[in-house]
Amino acid sequence: MKPRPNSTVLADDGIDQRHEGYRLIVFSGALRGREIDVLRDHAKIGKSHVCEIVLPDESVSRTHAEIIRETSGYRVRDLGSTNGTFVNGSKVGDAFLKPGDTLNVGKVELRFVSRESLPELLPSENPKFGPVLGKSLAMRRIFGVFERVSGRDVTILVTGETGTGKDILARAVHDASPRNEGSFVVVDCGAVAPSLIESELFGHEKGAFTGAHQRRKGAFELADGGTLFLDEIGDLALGLQPKLLRVLENRRFRRVGGTEELKVDIRVIAATHRNLRDQVDAGEFREDLYFRLAVVSVDIPPLRDRREDVPALIEAFSRRLPAGMWREPGAEAMARLMGHGWPGNVRELRNVVERSAYLSPNGVIDLVAAAAGCRDESRELLFDGTSTFREQKERAVEAFEEAYLHWLLERASGNISRAAREADMDRKYLHRLLRRYGIDAKKYSQ
Repeated sequence: MKPRPNSTVLADDGIDQRHEGYRLIVFSGALRGREIDVLRDHAKIGKSHVCEIVLPDESVSRTHAEIIRETSGYRVRDLGSTNGTFVNGSKVGDAFLKPGDTLNVGKVELRFVSRESLPELLPSENPKFGPVLGKSLAMRRIFGVFERVSGRDVTILVTGETGTGKDILARAVHDASPRNEGSFVVVDCGAVAPSLIESELFGHEKGAFTGAHQRRKGAFELADGGTLFLDEIGDLALGLQPKLLRVLENRRFRRVGGTEELKVDIRVIAATHRNLRDQVDAGEFREDLYFRLAVVSVDIPPLRDRREDVPALIEAFSRRLPAGMWREPGAEAMARLMGHGWPGNVRELRNVVERSAYLSPNGVIDLVAAAAGCRDESRELLFDGTSTFREQKERAVEAFEEAYLHWLLERASGNISRAAREADMDRKYLHRLLRRYGIDAKKYSQ
C-alpha cells in the first residue's frame, strides 16, 4: 500500500489488506501534523521502539497503551502508564473508541478517525484567539481555522447559540487581519426595523424618504477599508437578501434614493444563532446568499459542550474585577459551576462571576451566591412541613421560572428573539421553557 505524504503506514505482509484499519492524527508533540495509518489488529503505543506506534515524548511511557481490534470495534487499554490514557478528556483503563474521539497518551493529543476521512486542519496550539479563551479541542480547532483565514479577505459565517461570543470572535478576526487599522462596523440585522435596514446598510440621499433630512452613509460605506460584521444575518428580510447578494458579489451599491454607484473595499463576516440551512430549506433564506456568506463556516460550540473551559473563563472574568473583590471557587462551588447547563453560554458565566463576586459575603464565585440576588430580609418565607427540601426547592424554582417568563414576555411584547436577547438565553431553550409552562407568547404581542 502506498503511504500518504507525511504519514506512517503500519502493515505486515501477512495482514489482510482488505482490513480498513484506522488513522491517528497527531495534534501535539514532536510529531504534530503526522497522520499514522494503522492496519494491525493489535498495536502498542509508547516511546519505546518496540512499540508499533512510537511517540517520542517525555510524558509518554515506554509501553503506554494499546489499541486492539475486536468484533464490536476498537478498544484502547492503558498499560500501567505513568501519566495515564484519556479518551475525550476522561481517564480510562479500558475503553472503546469511535471515529472522531480524542485520545490523549500522556500529553500527546491524537484523533482517532477512519482511514477514509478527509484531511483535517490542525487545531491551534494556542488556548486563545485574541481575547477569546478555550483550551478545549473544539475551541482550538476553531482557533486553527481563524489563524489560517484571518489574513485573507475570505467571507466568514459564524454560527452558534446566543452568548457563545460570535461578535467577540469576529472582532478578533478583524484585529488579526491586515485590515486592523480600518473600521470594524457592526450591523445587528435583528435589531433594526425592516423599513430602515436598507438605509442602515447602504445609506440614503437627502429626501429619499420621510425623515431623510440629509445624506447619510451606510455601514458598507463606513466599513470601506475595514470589516463589516453582519450580526444575526438570519433575521434579514427576504426581500433585501438579493440586494445584499449583489453587493457581496461586486462590492458596488447605491444609496437609497441615489443614482451614483459606489465601490467599497471591505471584508464581510456574518453571524447568526439560527440554522441557515434549515431556513434555506424552508424558503426563508436565499440559498445563493447562504453559499456566498459561508465561504468559510465556523460553528461555535455551546459552553455545556466544552465544560473544561469553564475554570479558565472564570479566572479570566474574575481578573477584570477590582483587586481583592473575589475568591476562586472551592471544590463544591466549582462542581456546581462545571455541572450547570449554561443556557446563556459564556455571557451567562460572565454575569454569574460578576454577580456572585458582588453579592457573596466572602467574594467566592458560586452559582448559589449569584442566584441569591438582593433578597428582602424582612420578607417571610412559608414552608411546608410535610415536603422534603428538594420538593420545596423545585416548587420554588418552578414558580420563579414561570413568573419570570411572563414578566420577560411582557417586556418584549411577545417577541421571542428580543426576549431571548434580554435574558441572555438561547431561543431554543426559551421555547422549551415556554412549552413546559404552557405559555403562549402570542398573547403578549396583542
